[in-house]
Amino acid sequence: MPATIRQYKAACVQAEPGWFDLEKSVQITIKYINEAGEKGCKLIAFPETWIPGYPYWQWIVNFQDSLPLLKKYRMNSLRSDSDEMQRIRSAARKNSIYVSLGYSEIDGHSLYMAQIIIDPRGDVINHRRKIKPTHVEKLVFGEGTGDSLDSVVDTEIGKLGHLNCWENMNPFLKAHSAALGEQIHVAAWPVLPPASTLKYPDPYTNIAETQSEVVSPAYAIETGTWVLAPFQIVTAEGAKLNTPERLRDQVTEGVPSGYSRIYRPDGYRAVPDPDRDWQGLMIADVDLDEGHLTKAIADFGGHYMRPDLIRLYVDKRPKTYIVDANKVEKGEPPMSTLERVGLTKPLPKEDEEESGNGYVKVE
Repeated sequence: MPATIRQYKAACVQAEPGWFDLEKSVQITIKYINEAGEKGCKLIAFPETWIPGYPYWQWIVNFQDSLPLLKKYRMNSLRSDSDEMQRIRSAARKNSIYVSLGYSEIDGHSLYMAQIIIDPRGDVINHRRKIKPTHVEKLVFGEGTGDSLDSVVDTEIGKLGHLNCWENMNPFLKAHSAALGEQIHVAAWPVLPPASTLKYPDPYTNIAETQSEVVSPAYAIETGTWVLAPFQIVTAEGAKLNTPERLRDQVTEGVPSGYSRIYRPDGYRAVPDPDRDWQGLMIADVDLDEGHLTKAIADFGGHYMRPDLIRLYVDKRPKTYIVDANKVEKGEPPMSTLERVGLTKPLPKEDEEESGNGYVKVE
């Protein structure tokens, strides 16, 4: 369906998360949703695993040192059917705003790098997981299943999609999103070190400048979409929390990590780059019709492709460890992950929220 709101403000977060503290993380999330709503934004984009913060420690510690950090990380990850999630959804409804949220999702006894889109009614209209955690991330997180390929949804503000980190570099996932007609995209990033820290043989691929200034605008150019690319900030205190306790006295400064960007569909910066240590909301005036200028030249989800020669085979069926043979014989479709993890659970009525049930306003 064509978008009914074609010009609006969209917010991109650059901030420090509530490191490994679930309640603090939720409060900060609601604070930024409220701020975006007060500024008249229709969309706010959060970084990868914003809740409870990206586990940067996994790249810099050994196995033994990682165990206490991993335990705390698990204890402060977010369950999709939790009261904390209900509070975030209520904040989206209160502010009539779309929210793309990245979080460490605890499902059973496993963690996943999840993303959801919440609509202005507080309903979750998309849930997905990073289909392949990157390198050492595999030690912490599991992989997404078939329905994690559902990354683009129809909304009144356009076909809205999102991917996590290096998924934005994956040519197959980009082709899939382009074929779905994506118009505005959230390229959610974690914490990445700057080029100044690079030491051979660590590849140039694995630094912040590459992701914010090469991969993100390339996504815009190749798909003809507006791209919001939120990053996390790491102060000295955050760096200490990402360090084993026995080494924290040695940490004196943070990681230069403020690389959030917003790009137009032609790859041009929509707003000036923020300072590295600046925290807040970058806000751009989105005009969906700007995408026509890029897509008219090269629409890789339309006239600029040759499906008779090249096609993408996609299997979106969710896979589970238990398959009920009776349901298979009856032809019943498998339950979506979104439904299974409880994200279809209705919000309390607004009058119940006002009485203090499920929603906490953060000043």
